[in-house]
Amino acid sequence: MNPKNNIAVIIPAAGSSTRFGGNISKQFIKIGNETIIETSVNKFLEIEFVRKVYVVVDQHETLIKSQSFINHSKVSITSGGSSRSESVYNAVLAVDDNIDIVIIHDAARPWVTQEFINELFLEFMKDQSIHGLYPVISINDSLRKKQGDNLIPVDRDDFLSIQTPQIFKKESLEIALNQMIKQNLSFTDESQAMEKAGFKVKEMPGERSNFKITYAADIPFNVENNYRIGRGIDFHRFEPGEGITLGNVFIDCNLSIVAHSDGDIVLHALSDALLGAGGLKDIGYYFPDTDVKNKDLSSVKILEESLRLLKEKNLQPHNIDFVVVCEQPKIQPYVESLKKSLSSILNIDEGCIGVKATTAEGMGIIGEGNGIAVFAIASLENLQ
Repeated sequence: MNPKNNIAVIIPAAGSSTRFGGNISKQFIKIGNETIIETSVNKFLEIEFVRKVYVVVDQHETLIKSQSFINHSKVSITSGGSSRSESVYNAVLAVDDNIDIVIIHDAARPWVTQEFINELFLEFMKDQSIHGLYPVISINDSLRKKQGDNLIPVDRDDFLSIQTPQIFKKESLEIALNQMIKQNLSFTDESQAMEKAGFKVKEMPGERSNFKITYAADIPFNVENNYRIGRGIDFHRFEPGEGITLGNVFIDCNLSIVAHSDGDIVLHALSDALLGAGGLKDIGYYFPDTDVKNKDLSSVKILEESLRLLKEKNLQPHNIDFVVVCEQPKIQPYVESLKKSLSSILNIDEGCIGVKATTAEGMGIIGEGNGIAVFAIASLENLQ
C-alpha cells in the first residue's frame, strides 16, 4: 500500500472567533479572492495524495454552504463539538476505516505552503518509531510570565510556538483523544493529547509565514482585499436643449446630450470602468444602440445591471473617481449632489467618490462648447 494514497486531512473550523470580532466567524472572512477557510482547504485539495478532507464546523453554521469546496468530491462536512478536542475527535471518528494517516490543520492558517506539507509528510515517513509530528518556530518577542500581580522575565530561548499542520497515525490519535475526553482534559493542539497518552511525537522546524489569524489585525493590509481597477471613457456631442443629466442629477442649462439612451455620460463612463475592473465586456455589448429597447433607456438601469453582473462574480465597488470635461455648464456647483446621488446608487460612502471638472481650454469640439467627455476610474473589492 502506498501511504501517499492513504491520508485524510481534518480542518477544525467550528470556533466562534470571539477574539477576532465582527459579525461572522473569521474563517469566512475574505482574503483576496477566497475566504480564509477556502484558502486553507483548497491547499490540501490540490495535493494528489490527500484522499479526503474533513471540514469541521458548527452544526448551525450556514456560511459553509457558500464555500467553493462544498461540492468537491474529496470534501466531507462534519459537526463540531463543545471544544476543539471534541471537534477533532468527531472528525477522526468520521474518517474512513481504510485511512491510516491523518493531517490536522487550523482553518485560520491559510498561508501554509504545499511544499511544507510535503516536507512534513516526508519527515513523518522517515521515522517509523514516531506516532506524530508537529512544526515549531522560535519566539521573536521577549517574554514575561504572570506570577500573581507581577510579570517575571523568562528566557525566550526556552520556549517555542507550535503550529499546524500536524500529522499522526490515525489509530493512535483516536485513542489519545478518547482518553483526553474521558478524563475531561482540554489541550490547544493534538500533539499535547498524543504526548499525554504516551505516544511518541516529534517536532520539526515550521514556517514563520504560516502564522495563525486570531485577531483582525493579523490579516496583512495588502491581502485583506484584492482590489481590481478599471477605466471608462465616454464622449457625446451637445445640441440645444433644456438641460442634461449627469450622475442621475439634473443640471439646468440650454443644452442636451445627443445619445441613444438618456445620455447620462457620467453613468456610462462609470459603468464601463466598473465592468472593466470586473473583467467583463463594455456597456455597448450589454446595451447596444442598435436595439430599440435601449432607446431613451435610463442610465441608472445600465449602472444597476453592471452592479448585478459584478455581484455574480462576488465583486462590489470600492471607490470611484471621474473627471468631467466641458466648457459649459459649470459642474462645480453640483459636486456634492453628484456624490450623494452616486453614493446611493453604488452603495458606497461619499468619501469614496471623487468628482472633478475641467475644460478643454478652447481646443477641439469640446473646447468649442459642442461636446462633453468623462474619464472615470473605479476599483472593486470582494463581497464580504
